Amino acid sequence: MNEEQLLEFLYIAPVALIQFDEEGNVKMANPRVAQVFNRYAPGGYFANFFTFLDDVLPELKQAITSFVSPNGQIMENKRYCIKAPTKDDTEELWMDVTVMRQAEDMYIASLNNVTNQVRMEEEKFLVENKINRLVESVKRHVIFTVDRNGEVDTWNSTGEAYLGSADTRLGKVISQILPVSIEENANLLNSADKKGVTTKKLKLKDKSGAVVNAELCMSAIRDLRHQLRGFSVVLNLGG
Repeated sequence: MNEEQLLEFLYIAPVALIQFDEEGNVKMANPRVAQVFNRYAPGGYFANFFTFLDDVLPELKQAITSFVSPNGQIMENKRYCIKAPTKDDTEELWMDVTVMRQAEDMYIASLNNVTNQVRMEEEKFLVENKINRLVESVKRHVIFTVDRNGEVDTWNSTGEAYLGSADTRLGKVISQILPVSIEENANLLNSADKKGVTTKKLKLKDKSGAVVNAELCMSAIRDLRHQLRGFSVVLNLGG
């Protein structure tokens, strides 16, 4: 690669490239540096690489001064955050920095703005966290439906885990699977039919025989003509 090609590469490189000496004094930087850091120094350039990163990456200078090989990689994709000044406040700017030793008194650093990537990772983390919380929440709920006659016609996986298999629960009435009397069973159906929703506190035994506090919430299911089609039941374990 001749000098002209090198200069062209430095100009169009998508990352900020900075060459500096063992004292951190900047010897050369490509135009991308000005684009990335124009909110920190006039023109986006700064005289000393160590001074610029002292507050956000103090371990950089130590890593460089303790590096004994005449050349090689000192740091790879080290992520750090700096506060970028805005018109009214500041915003977080995330960077990945890689540092190489080229010669005894010559180092080069590449800095890549990964702010959007970090934001995407944070969003992904939040979404996954929400999904995990939702799954955990669902795991604490037995959800099933009963038909107009009060017989169970659907049964979810949490019910399988806590109260028994669908095979032993489908077609049964609530009083056969929960500590509810036949009279209370009828009252629940009647109340949900009239009010739309009804609740009841329970103490029941799970499959292991442990006593669990629970709250039963029954809601009427109606069709477009407002005719009763059945009931949905949510059993909140620990409620």
